[in-house]
Amino acid sequence: MNQRRYLALAGSATVLAAWQLIGATGVLGPAIAPPAEIVTGLISDGAAFYTLHVPVTLTSAAAGFFWGNLAALCCAAIVLTVPAIEKLVLQVGIASACVPLIAIAPILAACFNGPVTSAIMAAVSVFFTTLVGTLNGLRHADPVSEDLVRAYGGGRYLVLRKVQLLYALPDILTALKIAVPAALLGTVIGEFMGQERGLGAALVVAQQSSDVVRTWGITLVCSALAAGSFLLVAAVGRYATPWAAETTTEARS
Repeated sequence: MNQRRYLALAGSATVLAAWQLIGATGVLGPAIAPPAEIVTGLISDGAAFYTLHVPVTLTSAAAGFFWGNLAALCCAAIVLTVPAIEKLVLQVGIASACVPLIAIAPILAACFNGPVTSAIMAAVSVFFTTLVGTLNGLRHADPVSEDLVRAYGGGRYLVLRKVQLLYALPDILTALKIAVPAALLGTVIGEFMGQERGLGAALVVAQQSSDVVRTWGITLVCSALAAGSFLLVAAVGRYATPWAAETTTEARS
């Protein structure tokens, strides 16, 4: 483990050093800002700049994350109880994943105000991932436990609540981890559509004014928010499903 950690640190240091060298020399043009300048720019912008935009983005992303995942969970549960509509639900999910976000953003912006557009974009971004992950988990429930519930008179709903959801929880939480960066990305793209606040709106202004350092700074802040949210959901998953980690460890050994 220690050796892997040292290798990871050495790799990160090498990438940062190469990035600094390329940015400082301008070999690839002015669009590559060196890390030292980006950090200086972040400090220069300060909390006043980012507290104006980060809460707006996080609020829209959280709303879209909640409603998009809730819709995916409900659709997966309905598919399990009414298998006849599975094809229709999956087609809707595939359509939501295949349509480019940047193509539907102007349409949504024409119909809704800024924060609502961003929230819908976030919801669309997470729907398919959570739908597939949930369906996969629900279908891998223990058949013996399902038969036991049915033997005591339980119907499809009771089997879903008592057995399938419990077995699907690790898969659902894995899907939620993947959905976190997707929600943030959808929100930022939604904020491109004429919003005054939000990291996406600030990114557009920085690009239009050719402020390369601030553009990189906003991008790194977005990446840090996505990574932090991912780790938070991962920690919740480890706490909520300790048996999943034990099963993985036993499978590896």
